[in-house]
Amino acid sequence: MKPLNESEFNGRLIKLHNGQLGLRGQVAVQVSVPDDAAGDCIDMRASDETLDRYDEVIKASGWMLDNYVKNPVIQNCHQYGDIIFTIGKALKTEVRGNTLVQRWQFATDVNPMAKIAYGLYKGGYLNTSSVGFIPLDWTNGTRAGEPSRTYLKQELLETSAVGIPANPNALALALKSGAIEKSDLRETAALLKHFCNDPADSSTDARARGTGVDVAQLLQLNRQLTEIRSLLQRA
Repeated sequence: MKPLNESEFNGRLIKLHNGQLGLRGQVAVQVSVPDDAAGDCIDMRASDETLDRYDEVIKASGWMLDNYVKNPVIQNCHQYGDIIFTIGKALKTEVRGNTLVQRWQFATDVNPMAKIAYGLYKGGYLNTSSVGFIPLDWTNGTRAGEPSRTYLKQELLETSAVGIPANPNALALALKSGAIEKSDLRETAALLKHFCNDPADSSTDARARGTGVDVAQLLQLNRQLTEIRSLLQRA
C-alpha cells in the first residue's frame, strides 16, 4: 500500500466512516430493474471506469471488496450519523469485466427516504452513485491524453445514493410523473423534522445526531427539509 500524501491528492482526502483516510467520488451508473429479485431492488452497473470530475480512472480489476461485503449498507450521501440515513443494502457486489456491479435492495417498508431513492433511480431521475474507497496503488499521468491518475488497486468501504432528498429538480419531476408520491415526501419531511429537532444527549457518541460534529450535517438537513416543504406547497 502506498502512503497517502495530502498534497498529492490536493486536499481531497477525508475520513471515511471507519476513521481511515480515503476518497469519495461519484460514478456514472446504468440502472435496471431485475426480474429475478424479491423486494424493491435495482441493479447498478458502473458505466465505465471513470471517476466523475477529476479526470481519474478506477480500474475495476483492482477493487478489493472483502471488508465492504461484511456490512454492505447503502447510505444516503455518505451520512452515517443515524440509522435514518441507511436506505438499503447491497445484495450483490462484484466485478464483471471492467465494471463494478451491485444490486441494491431498498428499505422501502421502513424508511420513507428509501422509497424516494428507489423511485428516483427506478424512474431514471438519478444516474450516479458514490463510492468511498482507500487508494492502495496508483499511477499518475505524465503525458497528454492520459488520465491525471489511474487507481490500480483500491479498497471499497462505502457506497451511497446521491442527493436524496437534496435534488429538488429531480424530486419535482419524479413527483409529477408519479415515480414518487406526495405521501413519501410528507413522511420524509416528518422524519427530517424529528431528526433536526432531537438534539443528542451530551453523553452520546460524537457521531450521533445533534452533536457539534454534525452541525454542518444538520444545516444541510434543514435545507433539505425546507426544499421538501416548498415542493409540497407547490404540488
